[in-house]
Amino acid sequence: MRGSFYHVYQLLMSYFEEVRLVDPDLVFDIKITSCKDKRFTRYFWCFGPPKKTYKLLRPVIVIHKTFLKGRYCGTLLTSIAINPSNHIFPLVFSVTVSETIKSWTYFLEMFRSNFHGYDTRFTFISDRNNGIINVLPKVFPFVIHTFCAFYILNNIKTTLKSTRIVLRMAVEALTSIDFDKHMNVICNMNPVGLQYILGILKETWSNIYIPMSRYVVILY
Repeated sequence: MRGSFYHVYQLLMSYFEEVRLVDPDLVFDIKITSCKDKRFTRYFWCFGPPKKTYKLLRPVIVIHKTFLKGRYCGTLLTSIAINPSNHIFPLVFSVTVSETIKSWTYFLEMFRSNFHGYDTRFTFISDRNNGIINVLPKVFPFVIHTFCAFYILNNIKTTLKSTRIVLRMAVEALTSIDFDKHMNVICNMNPVGLQYILGILKETWSNIYIPMSRYVVILY
């Protein structure tokens, strides 16, 4: 949509109604503060095709956020899956003011309501945001929540590129012997970085210890 940010937000409802003409299964939800002042707080949308093809995708869901630029800023929450050809397949989206427990609750509940009836034994991948950690097990009590390796790699307090390389090898290790070997290398190379890594349960980031396959979806 073209025009000022103020004008574009006023056209949100009209825009989604136009999209629904070509995608009757489109789901969208717009939240405002009250009927009187109608101040925007958040909105959610999900196109029709993902709901029809979801069962054909790998049972791995990646949820993340990115910050929006412009007059009103805001945060875009996204959920994607990976198709059998290893390509990204967007599922649902939400724009909110900021990343909070309330915004993640709204996003995940809307996601669940549009994909209800499917097998819930899938794996979620996210960063270690407290909002996601607190909300996800309440909305999806049977899923396995794992952490993005890229996030862990970038948060190791080290300037040594070699430490991150070895940790990546530990993440991808297919046997406990290889995993222990790589962790011992990190111990000798960067003891401080090792303490940070050990503070995160290996069952949430190591392929060999995660109780359900992430189908080589590691995210770097």
